[in-house]
Formats: sequence, structure tokens, C-alpha cells
Amino acid sequence: MGHGEEFIDTSESRTITAKEAAVLLGVSQSTIYRMFNSGELVSFKVRNARRTSTAACEDYIRKQQAREATLCRIRKA
Repeated sequence: MGHGEEFIDTSESRTITAKEAAVLLGVSQSTIYRMFNSGELVSFKVRNARRTSTAACEDYIRKQQAREATLCRIRKA
């Protein structure tokens, strides 16, 4: 799978708007749309509107935390 095409477990997830994702991640709505466009945050279209899921946001947070932890280990070495 390419960038941004990871499988997201949606068993306990719900669909959310870009505005809700922005609140959840603590960023602006325009940042969310940039993340959608780059594939950094998984999204899908419902007619003309972009949506994501709470699971996709949680997955993004986990990946960022892992990335930061790796960077910290590299800097300490």
C-alpha cells in the first residue's frame, strides 16, 4: 500500500468532519485539509465533502508519538 492507504480499524470509530478532526488534533481546519491532500491523514469523500474517522486521527497521533520517541532516542545517542 502507498502513503496514506493504511488499513484503519473502524470497529469503534466514527466518521468526523475536517472541523471535528481539527479540534481533535488541535490544529486548524486548513491544516487538516493539507493533511488530507498530502495523504498524511486518511480521508474519504462523501459527495463533495471530505471526511475522516476518529480511528484515523488516533492512528496519526500514535505514529507521531512513535516518530518523536525515535527522534529523541537518536538525539540522545
